[in-house]
Amino acid sequence: MANKDELVKAARNPWWQGAAAVAAIALVLTFALGGFKQAKSVTKPLPQYQAGHRYQGGAMAATPLRAWVARYKPGGQVDAFNQGKLYLVLQVEIENRTPRSFSGFGYPLKDLILVSKGGTPVPAQSLMMSDDHTIVADLHPRMKQRVDLVWDLPRNYVYSPQETFGVFARDYKAKAYLNDEGAWLQGKPAAKYRIAVSDLRDRMVAP
Repeated sequence: MANKDELVKAARNPWWQGAAAVAAIALVLTFALGGFKQAKSVTKPLPQYQAGHRYQGGAMAATPLRAWVARYKPGGQVDAFNQGKLYLVLQVEIENRTPRSFSGFGYPLKDLILVSKGGTPVPAQSLMMSDDHTIVADLHPRMKQRVDLVWDLPRNYVYSPQETFGVFARDYKAKAYLNDEGAWLQGKPAAKYRIAVSDLRDRMVAP
């Protein structure tokens, strides 16, 4: 495990500063372990999938469906006062595989990430329901729900016609803490997705 100095150093290099603190801790740990960088020859490489493949493991099953870049968030219109703004959106079908509901601000935002060109995991800034574009509250057990992960892109960001997204493993530990309470703990990177990104910058309304 990385020591405190290494974590502090990594924490000072976030790709974007809008990530929630709780997500940042998990990402720093992953960055210290090499993140989603290309695996070395002595290490088994991560499986890589395309849109439509269902990843099932631990607390959550996820099926990335499509991705696009636009000048608006889902459900919105172009911001006349911020013409240079861009958003990257990944639409995913998520199923909560645990016995209890969990918050949309928890596992989905921590476990489904954008992989930067250098291999650093980058969390989305928001998670929205695909049907009515509301912010996701709770994801209930055994219910498949379609959601949109939204990244607020920097002005100088040049998106690729294909982007890489990553999925973390998360397993249940019966005694995860000193008080012997159980929890679903995030593990190492489990899989990568290489997904085509549609250019919707010329549209005025949401898909």
